[in-house]
Amino acid sequence: MNKDGAVNCLITSASAKVLLVEAFKAAVHPTGGRVVASDMDRDCCAGHFADAFEWLPKDDAPDYETRLLDICERHQITLLIPTRDGELQRIAGMKPKLEALGVTVPLPDASVLSACQDKKNFQGYCVDKGFPVLPLADVQKENAFPIFMRHRDGTFTGGGVMVESLSAFERLKVDINDYVMQPYVTDREISCDILLDFDGNPMQAVARERLKLVNGESWRSRIVSLPDAEKLALTLAQDLGLRGHNLVQMFYSETEGPRLIEVNARFGGCSNLSIQGGLSSPERIIQLMLGKDTDARLARPIRVGLTSLRYATDRLVMPTN
Repeated sequence: MNKDGAVNCLITSASAKVLLVEAFKAAVHPTGGRVVASDMDRDCCAGHFADAFEWLPKDDAPDYETRLLDICERHQITLLIPTRDGELQRIAGMKPKLEALGVTVPLPDASVLSACQDKKNFQGYCVDKGFPVLPLADVQKENAFPIFMRHRDGTFTGGGVMVESLSAFERLKVDINDYVMQPYVTDREISCDILLDFDGNPMQAVARERLKLVNGESWRSRIVSLPDAEKLALTLAQDLGLRGHNLVQMFYSETEGPRLIEVNARFGGCSNLSIQGGLSSPERIIQLMLGKDTDARLARPIRVGLTSLRYATDRLVMPTN
């Protein structure tokens, strides 16, 4: 936080995350702060909604670190919100340098990110800790099918796929070590948006059911009341050592209860539903920044039943030069 109490927030990989930019603007503007969006796409849509935009190269570029630190210094950034899986490790490794500039980065340690982003490692972690998950399928047996196959790399942009038979699986010619294969189930798909403080203490969770998916991202979701799923998500998050806003995905059935799929240590594509439905993560993160811990930790009423119907829209702009 700056001496005048203003919180300046940098949202990296802003892309089309307009609603997240606007939510943080609503939270920081009362402090006198600003939201800066950055992305490697100079024409990204969210940049037109932020208070300022900065181009940032891909996280594996040689000058990425220098550029990011420069942006934080010039804009007096006090809060950094990464939003893309592929950049989380790089930014987590920069935390000492960022914190030396007065930047708060609500990310766990790099080792925690590794456990979350590798789905096979996450599966093993859950089994070792006693958290409920689907078993792994033995894809050498015909009776294991149908299965649901997901790439183990959490930064992989492709979605999962259902494979109906052993012969269909063999035709794919994939390396089984690169994937997590589990029995195909028709349980409800639940995403839990969870909020923790900067020390990893759980604050609140909101469960939402994914009703319609487009390329693996929820385009229709509804807030539901599933206390056991919310408790599981918060317990897992605290055990992992997560910070800030995160996303836990799971299957849910009335007979088996919740079974974990994966964790994203960032805001999700449809997290705006939980934010607007009462979780209010940006506002509460800013309250933590301002030392208003009691207000931030106070559980908020959640608008169960609130539904998100996403759609595409156009932003028309003229060239600036």
